[in-house]
Amino acid sequence: MFEQLAAIDARPPLYATTTTPELWSDPHISGKMLDAHLDPHLDLSSYRTEYLERAVSWMIDRFGIGTGRRVADFGCGPGLWTTRLARTGADVTGLDLSTRSLDHAGALAEAEGLSVRYLRRNYLTYREATRYDLVIMIMRDYCALPPDGRAAVLATVRRHLRTGGSFVFDVDSAAAFTDVREQATYAPSLMDGFWSDGPYFGFHHTYRYERERVSLDKFDIVEADRRRVFFNWVRYFTPDELAAELTAAGFTDVRVLGDLAGAPYDSRAPHFTAVAHEPPSGGC
Repeated sequence: MFEQLAAIDARPPLYATTTTPELWSDPHISGKMLDAHLDPHLDLSSYRTEYLERAVSWMIDRFGIGTGRRVADFGCGPGLWTTRLARTGADVTGLDLSTRSLDHAGALAEAEGLSVRYLRRNYLTYREATRYDLVIMIMRDYCALPPDGRAAVLATVRRHLRTGGSFVFDVDSAAAFTDVREQATYAPSLMDGFWSDGPYFGFHHTYRYERERVSLDKFDIVEADRRRVFFNWVRYFTPDELAAELTAAGFTDVRVLGDLAGAPYDSRAPHFTAVAHEPPSGGC
């Protein structure tokens, strides 16, 4: 027993493993994630409705979204952003790993008579001939990726942007890292049954990786017949660090904003938004 608890308590090496796909493929957890997406009063998996509406309005105006324009949402979830963008008449595509979320998104589009293309794809490896005027990636997905994952998604975005097309996404800021505290908690049915529909014991550890400015929330879920471990990595960026990654990947005209609704950048805020462009030469 002591050895098992010691293993649960051990600090993993930085980016030892990632488990994001498992969150979206597990029938129970993906249902809980969808519930969080659809709660208009939470900023847990999607932003609150009021902010979402302002952000979509800004994107439509800033990037001229409407008939004849193509938009992709990488990690579209239940279609909260794609549905609103499709109302403009734009040709909209949503990519996600969760069948449950995509089913909800498809039903939402059908109920409004909207033609939205939904694909169950991993945006790290997504490949097709379609080119978009705008690619969005919302809810700081970029920060959950290890360095090779971030490089992969940037390559994917560039491959699918038209010449001069734009990539808009949000990230966790360096200011937010100061509020991360290392801690360990334990509870039966940790997080009110989020991790399983049966009985389980849950251990939650938070770790800081100072030099890299990365945090990890590790969840060890122990059930009668199995033990599962889930990793939630977060990389916290300064504008210069993020701009350097985007420039190294070949993007141009990188701009930093305060949020997805076009507010000015605030170094004290927990998140900020980047806008980057595919250069006129096009291609990767």
